[in-house]
Amino acid sequence: MSDAPTTAARGRPRSSAADAAIVRATLELLVEEGFRALSVEQVARRAGVGKATIYRRHRDKHELVAAAVRHLHADLRVPEDTGSLRGDFAAVAAQAVTSGGRTDALTFMPRMLAEASGEPELLAIFTECLVAPRRRVLAEVLERARARGELRPDVDTEVAIDLLAGPMIYRLLIGGMALPELARHADAIAQAAIDGLRPR
Repeated sequence: MSDAPTTAARGRPRSSAADAAIVRATLELLVEEGFRALSVEQVARRAGVGKATIYRRHRDKHELVAAAVRHLHADLRVPEDTGSLRGDFAAVAAQAVTSGGRTDALTFMPRMLAEASGEPELLAIFTECLVAPRRRVLAEVLERARARGELRPDVDTEVAIDLLAGPMIYRLLIGGMALPELARHADAIAQAAIDGLRPR
């Protein structure tokens, strides 16, 4: 009998299928409608769940969007040491391309970046849940390169991240490149940046 209250307190397990449907619906509607027009009601209809199912997971629209955006880097990891900055950056770029292929990043990223510029709450979500995690991965990759002697001691890590990641964001914004082509372009950018960052 003593076990009964504990079992009841746990409640019904959350459905992973519902979780996935909510994330997918949120990302799709962000692309189609934008952040301002997005509503929990729309997400519930698209995901095929009740509003209560969403509110059990997320207190409001902002928390819902943050969870969906965070999902975009769910598989992002610091890659195993390839022995070179170029190799490590290529591994990070490959992760981004794989993730982007699943989430239609070529449409999603430019739309969200443009809308975030005029929406402080969305910008905060985007920065915390998407930009910051990616920068942390690149920072670790760069510090590993510094330890190998591939970077000059005076190289600022934040500036180096901008040199590597900035051109990719630019390419996403202006469009015109499929993801495989973008991955090849990332390697050329990395080599040009590394040439400028290496000890002289």
